[in-house]
Amino acid sequence: MNWTLLALAALFIGPILIWRARRKAQPVFDAEQMSESALWGYFLILVGGWGVLSMFANPSDLFFLVMMVAAVLALFAKLRGYKAKGNERPLPDWAAFGFSNALVLAAIGVGKTFVVEPMQIPSSSMRPGLVVGDFILINKFAYGVRVPFINETVVPLGKPQRGDVVVFRYPMDTRLNYIKRVIGVPGDKVEYRNKLLTINGVKIDSVPVAEYRYADGGGEGIQAVRMRETLDGKVHDTLNVPGAPTLLPPGVMDFPGRSESCQHDETGFSCTVPAGKYMMLGDNRDNSNDGRYWGFVPENHLAGKAFLIWMNLGELGRIGTKIN
Repeated sequence: MNWTLLALAALFIGPILIWRARRKAQPVFDAEQMSESALWGYFLILVGGWGVLSMFANPSDLFFLVMMVAAVLALFAKLRGYKAKGNERPLPDWAAFGFSNALVLAAIGVGKTFVVEPMQIPSSSMRPGLVVGDFILINKFAYGVRVPFINETVVPLGKPQRGDVVVFRYPMDTRLNYIKRVIGVPGDKVEYRNKLLTINGVKIDSVPVAEYRYADGGGEGIQAVRMRETLDGKVHDTLNVPGAPTLLPPGVMDFPGRSESCQHDETGFSCTVPAGKYMMLGDNRDNSNDGRYWGFVPENHLAGKAFLIWMNLGELGRIGTKIN
């Protein structure tokens, strides 16, 4: 589905609804008397604006900004002498929209930005734990309260630990949110060679537990082996596709710190994680665009810790599953 076209359509339809409402509506003096047509028109403008601007900035930040629009309109209306009720002159529809929705939209914006954010899994890089179609929840304050857009921590509350499943801004394009597992924290030496993971010289325990077959997007099924990995006492499952290479060297990007901190070859890679950065890998180790190819995730790219699957329309049994 082309979300950009839907956003443009919303920006087109919204003003039409407002124009039609203004033509038909009688003067209103209380915000609660605002016509539904105008109300939907303003909502469509907000949704469409968020969709279009998401092509240029991270949508999570933009959501907070868009949810604050009603509060700004309400404040501007107050400065112009309007009230939510009992106005002596007709209340403009933009002022009515602000008064009617400021608190609700601001609460949604604050909650999604600083408390809990939903996200849909778009790929198979985190199989078997997370599959395409999972809707998950992210704890936005697990690693501190952050300022939108600059994403700097103002209230430190914790640091990512090895084994955490983390959502972050993709270092090569911060408009995109990625989800991977923390494999290395600052100062760690991480090696992944011949499908064996070693951290600071210690081999990470990983044993086969079952066969696993999956197919996404109507493509051919992929046969893999489900591996049980124990990382710092945390147990989770990964996938190993027999015969698939550990690393495709031509796909490794020229990321910051590569020459100083990492070595890549046909057998895999080794990296020493710099201060203030983290190494992330997907659980589907042979089908994941992750840190082995684009490097480290800076502290100020972290978005939160994934903790729960709250919906999957294709597999209802996955609802309520805790993310390990």
